[in-house]
Amino acid sequence: MKKLIVPVVTPFREDETVDYAELKRIVRGLFDEGADGIFAGGSSAECFLLTDEERKKVLEATVEAADGGFVIAHVGAVGVRRTEEFARHAKRVGADAVASVPPFYFGFRYENIRAYYWALADAAELPTMIYYFPANTGASFDADQMAEILLGRENIRAVKFTDSDYYVMQRIKALTGREIISGKDECFLSALAAGADGAIGTTFNFMLGHYKKILALTEEGKWEEALKIQAQINDVIAAMKGADIFHATKYLMERRGYHTGIARRPFLPLTEEQKRRLSEACERNHI
Repeated sequence: MKKLIVPVVTPFREDETVDYAELKRIVRGLFDEGADGIFAGGSSAECFLLTDEERKKVLEATVEAADGGFVIAHVGAVGVRRTEEFARHAKRVGADAVASVPPFYFGFRYENIRAYYWALADAAELPTMIYYFPANTGASFDADQMAEILLGRENIRAVKFTDSDYYVMQRIKALTGREIISGKDECFLSALAAGADGAIGTTFNFMLGHYKKILALTEEGKWEEALKIQAQINDVIAAMKGADIFHATKYLMERRGYHTGIARRPFLPLTEEQKRRLSEACERNHI
């Protein structure tokens, strides 16, 4: 896996149809800004508000625009058969790796989820990432359970760890040696200190440069300077609170010249007050 992977948003027109041409422009722009790769079809892409056909076409457009750049395809679904279909499609169109949240809604037991990931890894025949997001999926594992899943298939290579229990994260790393990719933007520096190998974060879409600065500073041992940059990031994230995150993200990308449009319903548009708060936070923090 790479250091900083951007989970690209899905641009929509006013009628909520996908703007594939603009998606390609965004992907090319993110690589030009220094992204190490793209995470396609994830939460930031509003994946579960897309049809199956749209999810596939979004991935195809992303791979085409990446033009050889690193692309992880999110293939998560509630059932194994759909996930396997998405995984085989990802390999066919040229994705470099696949990732998936655990199956959700039905309150699956650990044994069900373990079987899900092993079936995904077998079907994908690509490096596979566990997308661990207990707050949203309701599925949480201890370090031993995560290690069992990771070590059960050679091509399950990494965890996107969207949580802030860095004791568990460190134990997973110690037990498996697999790569840990942080998913908590507001805790990026903390995750690096706890041993994360990189990150995937929604706010990379509009402030990738700040995260690159943090990474460079930590590699030079300048942790206090890195903390100042993290504080700037967190000031912007604080301004996003209370707004639907995808509308906030798209609004801030619009300020950078991208035509990302709206988020799909039932997400609600930003109020003028929310727009003001976001703009002021970006100006304060040179974003």
